[in-house]
Amino acid sequence: MTKHPPNRRGINFEVGAQLEARDRLKNWYPAHIEEIDYEEGKVLIHFKRWNHRYDEWFCWDSPYLRPLEKIQLRKEGLHEEEGCSFYLELNMQLECWSC
Repeated sequence: MTKHPPNRRGINFEVGAQLEARDRLKNWYPAHIEEIDYEEGKVLIHFKRWNHRYDEWFCWDSPYLRPLEKIQLRKEGLHEEEGCSFYLELNMQLECWSC
């Protein structure tokens, strides 16, 4: 009997799906799914920009897999906030100088 992958928000368990995975040194990297073993309930993860010899099998319910968008949205949000606060501060200074 084959197993079915868990329903995890932000992760599509299909070959080529983008996600982030944590390596053995506890660093998170962008990755994608290379292969799925439905019998064992595992996925073969390829870390982007790394040689395939570093590919690693993970159980598909592993906490070492997370959606790629999570970190990207957080970084984008930080840039937007920083940019807005910079412009607000600059506008306040300009208003003070014009008085």
